[in-house]
Amino acid sequence: MSDTLHIMVLLATAHLFAVMSPGPNQALILATAARNRTEGMIVAAGFWPAGCLWASMGLLGMGELMRSAPMVELGLRGACGLYLIYLGIRMFRASFGDRTKLGRAAPEQSRSKLFLMGFLTNLGNAKAIAYFAGVFAATGAYDLPWQWQFVAIVLMPGIGFSWNASLVLFVSSPPVRRAYERAAHWIDRISGSFLLLFGLKLLVSK
Repeated sequence: MSDTLHIMVLLATAHLFAVMSPGPNQALILATAARNRTEGMIVAAGFWPAGCLWASMGLLGMGELMRSAPMVELGLRGACGLYLIYLGIRMFRASFGDRTKLGRAAPEQSRSKLFLMGFLTNLGNAKAIAYFAGVFAATGAYDLPWQWQFVAIVLMPGIGFSWNASLVLFVSSPPVRRAYERAAHWIDRISGSFLLLFGLKLLVSK
């Protein structure tokens, strides 16, 4: 196996394990996909460009720039944290609505709004630069030719999309949807609370 291919395999494997860990993306996917498969896919698609942005910044060494300009990181973290808090509160409040029919408390939203929701939620992880910078350094990705670095920037968020798309397909399957309908109130409250707590964590973390 060539060094380039070896590095790409390491990057793909490391990122797959990273995206499989629970986080606000999964909470949003759970709440959205169980109501509507198409909406869940659109939200998952919104995660992808934000991941490409963070990967690009990590590969270009922007983490050091962010550390040298803490007010920029603070502002970004604050804005993203407030957005997650907004999403969490809205989801939590919707869980107290009439859910005798699946999705009644969550009216259909425009595709652009759903895409933006996914984008901003994934953008909320202001520490992603440090993650990408660390995994690129650990695998030797900084030594790759620029063409392969571009492939890595596209590939890693693509892996994240593939994982989230598989979650959408699972969560929106008929048996899971029926189970969700029976426990919709509590699932939305748990998901909303998770987003709320993650947003608060972004606001108070240093």
